[in-house]
Amino acid sequence: GANYPFWAPDGRAVGFFADAKLKRIDLTGGALQVLADAPYPRGGTWNPDGVIVFGPSAADPLVRVAATGGTVAPVTRLAAGQGSHRWPQFLPDGRRFLFLMATGQPQTHGVYVGSLDGGEPTRVMPAETAAAYAAPGYLLLVSHGVLSAYPFDAARATVAGEPMPVAQGVGTDDGNVQV
Repeated sequence: GANYPFWAPDGRAVGFFADAKLKRIDLTGGALQVLADAPYPRGGTWNPDGVIVFGPSAADPLVRVAATGGTVAPVTRLAAGQGSHRWPQFLPDGRRFLFLMATGQPQTHGVYVGSLDGGEPTRVMPAETAAAYAAPGYLLLVSHGVLSAYPFDAARATVAGEPMPVAQGVGTDDGNVQV
């Protein structure tokens, strides 16, 4: 019953969602750990400092929790006209993360960059599906069945230049890229 798995940065553990909870398991053995409630999860990401950012439901902002469990705290807040924040992915600095806002008012839909400091997220580009960061500096995004690579400056959190098509006939599932 596991959904939306994501790796620890060192590749030694996996975070995932099951039974309305955020869970983790170490690949070298050990007991399954329940980290937080997540009734209708919308993805997670794990940074090198042991922080997990995740979407606990389809109607919530993103929250953070230690990879060992503990107190859950919001890292984004829903602005007027926004529905939910979902599908987070840490950027290389481990402090900022991409996420999708694709419910609520259409003019607010898009890929955003948020920060663990909880500051106001910045809209990177309009979109209806999540973006994935790919080194050395691209956002991968599906639009109208085409997976494209957008030149992306991670330090400035900006897209510059024309997208390059990577693959055609690519489907999506609620904002999650399916290649």
